[in-house]
Amino acid sequence: MSSGIGTAVHVPSFAARDGRRAVETRYVDGLPQIVAWDLTTGQRRQATTAPLGVETAAIEPDGHGLWWFDDTAGGQGRWLRGPFEGGHPHPALDGVPAGRMHGLAFDPRNGLAAVGVGVADRSRHYLGRPGGHARLVAEEPGYAAVVGLAPGGRLLATAGCPTGPAAVRLWSPASGDLVDTIPGAAGDGDGGAVWALGFRPDLTTAPPELLLVLERAGRYTLAFWRQGEGIRTHGPGSALDFDTEITACWYGPGRTALVQQDQAGRSRLLRADLDRGTTTVLPTPEGTIIDFSCAPDRTVHCLWSRDGEPPRPLICHPESPERSERPDCSGHSGRSTTASRGTVPGGTTGSGRRELWTRRPYGQIHSFVATPPGRRAGHRPWPTVFLVHGGPHTHDRDAYDARTEALVRAGFAVVRTNYRGSTGYGPRWRDDFGHRVGLAQLEDLAAVRGHLIDEGVSEPGRTGLCGYSWGGYLTLLAMGVQPRLWDVGLAVAPVADYTAAYRATTPALREVDDRLFGGTPEQVPHRYRAACPMTYVDRVRGTLFIAASADDEKCPPEQIERYLAALRRRDVPHRVRWLGGGHDVGRDPAGHAAAWAAMVRYADDALRASPRTADRRDSGRTGSHHPVHHTEERSTP
Repeated sequence: MSSGIGTAVHVPSFAARDGRRAVETRYVDGLPQIVAWDLTTGQRRQATTAPLGVETAAIEPDGHGLWWFDDTAGGQGRWLRGPFEGGHPHPALDGVPAGRMHGLAFDPRNGLAAVGVGVADRSRHYLGRPGGHARLVAEEPGYAAVVGLAPGGRLLATAGCPTGPAAVRLWSPASGDLVDTIPGAAGDGDGGAVWALGFRPDLTTAPPELLLVLERAGRYTLAFWRQGEGIRTHGPGSALDFDTEITACWYGPGRTALVQQDQAGRSRLLRADLDRGTTTVLPTPEGTIIDFSCAPDRTVHCLWSRDGEPPRPLICHPESPERSERPDCSGHSGRSTTASRGTVPGGTTGSGRRELWTRRPYGQIHSFVATPPGRRAGHRPWPTVFLVHGGPHTHDRDAYDARTEALVRAGFAVVRTNYRGSTGYGPRWRDDFGHRVGLAQLEDLAAVRGHLIDEGVSEPGRTGLCGYSWGGYLTLLAMGVQPRLWDVGLAVAPVADYTAAYRATTPALREVDDRLFGGTPEQVPHRYRAACPMTYVDRVRGTLFIAASADDEKCPPEQIERYLAALRRRDVPHRVRWLGGGHDVGRDPAGHAAAWAAMVRYADDALRASPRTADRRDSGRTGSHHPVHHTEERSTP
């Protein structure tokens, strides 16, 4: 490995027709950069020096060129292409305007490439040969991403809202005509969603086949669409029918796929035969498969972790399961959560690890709990920090989280709760909370807090929240909706004024909000008001630390500044830190690491003070004003 090239951000992507070449995203001086990997010699070469780092990379099927999306902190950019052996990069396709990255797909046979670009509130899809001129093939309103290009360039697949009337569109690149549309309900009138995962790469003359995941009647089904025949599936009750979320990719020749299933904070890998409707579980350790990819030799490269253990590589041989191996970890271990991506000091704590299931009338709330090690282990109850995941349609996992390690070293109990809206527990848990956005999630967090207080783990008057993005939004909302429960709130890149954020954010996130709320702010204003932190700012009593970026396109700064102005008018103690790099933590690692250290100190000051007078259920408790000045700081990447 070349000196200076660090751990991997993702598993490698391999050249489909040249198994000797791959591309990786690795940390170099704290930033993710693109690395060319020659498997024949084992040599790695840093291919980019982007000042804000690079997150998205690909390699052409013949291995000749590397692609990466070169964007600004605000998310606008272009695809660049550089030779695998090294050389000056150039635009990957001429004639494609700058915009948001909306997907990339290669034709595995004839060298064509398709890219999607978001320009204003529309998605444009272009086709061309690498390094050559591209032509506009199709254009759609709102957000839609390129997800596949059939062998021979015969069809282009784009994916929009998975529950919408056009979840997937199939286009003819030759004519630009719309060939077929797959609705979110998959045409059966049963509701649900459809996700497209790519064309089968080995069909050069037969009709193209597109791999799909269908959500129907509370289940997730692996299926495929065949041109001229529509969707083909084995239906309910088959081994291709799952009760929690899955993703998949084609594996080798024939109708075989690799499937990753997420369930209750853990994951597993399976090989699926779409003709027979059967699956085979691959033997991987209990924990989380963070990322996986398939090499041309049909080995599967995974990035695996579990709570307290940093990510490490795992190579699986689906056709010879007994050959699964853990190669040298140098250069392969990478990220599992936002906080473990190089922004927080690593290392494990040996702290107590447990799972907690909190019973409620609507189901059981699942949490991962970590408590301090060593002498501190007997000092319960502990001051407690809830690390609130974002999304909301994601989940906390049985995987390494550097923020957890840092907090337990500092003497805090740490709780990661998969509230309603989280994935890995089935469609009902993810969706069935009646458009009570934010409020349902706060009920879950409060229930888990009460459970831990009753068990003597957490201490009333010394509990706080910390969240990034949508997790930061829940943190701000909780500080106003439940002021008697939470003593400090640490919010990074939050939504603070939901209606204002909706109007200024990206089209993709507006579509997510439309599904969450059941409409726009104009259509259901009462729901947005009930879910908005600004609505409850008069009730905030605990102290707040807010970190945000002035060039964040997803959670724009203007709506945060409005919230901060309201805090100042009400003399609520808080601290503000302005960061660089946009919405992505990895774009300003030094700034985020410094902000994290400041937040831990802030939480320590707030939660180690004498707890507020309260009984164990916080009856009648009022908030306290911690003596923290209103301070504002800025950092630059």
